[in-house]
Amino acid sequence: MTNTIALPLNPLQKLGRALAVAFSLIIIAVIAFFVIDEANARFGVMAASIAIVALTSDKGRMGKLGWALDLGMVVAFAYSALWFFQVKQDLYTGFYTATPENIVAGLVGMLAIIVLSMRAWGYALAIMAVLFIMFGFAGPYLPGILEHFGMDWASFLQIGWYSFDGVFGRVTGLVADNVLIFLIFGAILERTGAGDSLIHLSTALTARIRGGAAHAAIVASAIFGMMSGSVAANIAGTGVFTIPMIKRQGFSANFAGAVETAASSGGQLTPPIMAAAVFVMADLVGMPFVMVMAAATIPALFKYIGLFAQVYTEAVRLDIQNLPEDQIPTITARDWLNSALVFVPIAALMIAFFIGKSPATAGLYGLITAIVMGLLLNPDFRREPKRIVSALADGGVSAAQIILAVGVIGIVLAVVNETGVAIRFATSIAAAGESSLILALVLAMFGALILGMGLPTLPAYLIIAIMIAPAIIKAGVEPIAAHMFVLYFAVYSSIVPPIAYGCYVAAPIAGGNPLATSFVALRISIIGLLVPYVFVYSPSMLLVADGFTWVELAFTITRLLAAVWMLATAFGGADPRLGILGIGQRSLRLVIGAAAMLPIAYFWMPAVILTLAVGLFSPKPKIQIPT
Repeated sequence: MTNTIALPLNPLQKLGRALAVAFSLIIIAVIAFFVIDEANARFGVMAASIAIVALTSDKGRMGKLGWALDLGMVVAFAYSALWFFQVKQDLYTGFYTATPENIVAGLVGMLAIIVLSMRAWGYALAIMAVLFIMFGFAGPYLPGILEHFGMDWASFLQIGWYSFDGVFGRVTGLVADNVLIFLIFGAILERTGAGDSLIHLSTALTARIRGGAAHAAIVASAIFGMMSGSVAANIAGTGVFTIPMIKRQGFSANFAGAVETAASSGGQLTPPIMAAAVFVMADLVGMPFVMVMAAATIPALFKYIGLFAQVYTEAVRLDIQNLPEDQIPTITARDWLNSALVFVPIAALMIAFFIGKSPATAGLYGLITAIVMGLLLNPDFRREPKRIVSALADGGVSAAQIILAVGVIGIVLAVVNETGVAIRFATSIAAAGESSLILALVLAMFGALILGMGLPTLPAYLIIAIMIAPAIIKAGVEPIAAHMFVLYFAVYSSIVPPIAYGCYVAAPIAGGNPLATSFVALRISIIGLLVPYVFVYSPSMLLVADGFTWVELAFTITRLLAAVWMLATAFGGADPRLGILGIGQRSLRLVIGAAAMLPIAYFWMPAVILTLAVGLFSPKPKIQIPT
């Protein structure tokens, strides 16, 4: 499942990919052998990212003007680098003084990062950064809780550029130290042929289930989505294989695109990697990585159970049968052996975590294991060593793009810290939570969806975790539950209309309509959208929260299973025993499913009983389901 480049590369793009290979090799070498001064490491990673993105990005219709602009940004950043290292010692001692020269140097450096981030991620991230900068300067003129003392150019550059709180702050260091290796790991895993093996195996195992092709696509997108770092990138990589496969089985174009988008977004929430957000969350919450992975397990599982159920009921509604026996792929011993391309590297990764290795070292173990398994099991991988080079280039480009996004978020976080807006925002939501926790959660949900729109997973989580997570913690939510809550809705911003950027990637592949695809994705992700509310009120679902009890966990799983089936059949409009459901039956099931979600025994217990009654005593269909 390799990504192909449609157009030949020009010399500058080839140079950019060569730099990306070198960048990947340096990341690997530093993890394995070296220790670098933190300030030099952060600045060096940002400088390499600037050059790689400038050289490899698609210039579109801008042509020579685009090249001139991007190369100008590289020169601007180089100018800012001279001044950064001139004052670096003053930053350590605290004697830094702003001058007109170093203010201009810092500004052009920031400009280079913001402009080139647009090449990598579009306009959303840059617009957000500009709005926050404007907010920082307009403070004295703003109304209500938005009013603050404001800032001038000297203070803005000091916190945003010439300090270890902004562009080169702790978050940049955390991502550079722990996250980039996983992007390289994911690229290597794709090039070994692990994706083809996974899709073939998943298709064979799910072929006897109605809608089996869509189920296979869900599995493949979930596994690769957890390593991609971007919903859109995962859709572009796996969707070209899975979406046509779903359509061939009889599903509509919009439904095929929606399944791929929902599965890819779920991959960002799937342990052990969770699009590398797990490492940042562990740092912010103050928990070991393994505990955060454990906390994410059951919510992610129910996200996919809900998605499988929605696909199954859609297959029932459309009368899509399981494949005939003569069309079901046969699983051979070789297929099981090839599955090791996926599962052995992930196992190596998990073993490294459990024996106490750092995230970067665990990622390195996974990467080396993936290369070894590819060489052992895939003859094409052995014959074409350039696949490794190509994977290193892909991983280096992805790493560079993520670092630029994190640099832009660093500018935003600097403004947030300087103005104190996060504290006031948190206080306002917490005040709402004093009278109604559900109101605080709804406000936090909308805030996360809005701030996360158009952003890749990790930058979206970072800004939302700083702005919103403290608010619902103040309202009485467990810290791990609060951070998991905002991560879920940061990711779901990729499927929520009108932005729904994941659907805008999937729809052209499927031949569907982006907006229609987003509404379908929203419908089939309904359980995933409700799961965060469940673990806030029933934190035992996270396994590691304070007050964990097996009884609460068992009750929570029971009522969620009932809710999954009732809501899936209500929204899908079909039941395998009853056939097509009328509006009355769908409405009743919607009420039962909603009641099962509530953490109040008087509601969920009757809902579970009614779900069992519907499943056990419903008559078989008397009429044929129309095609």
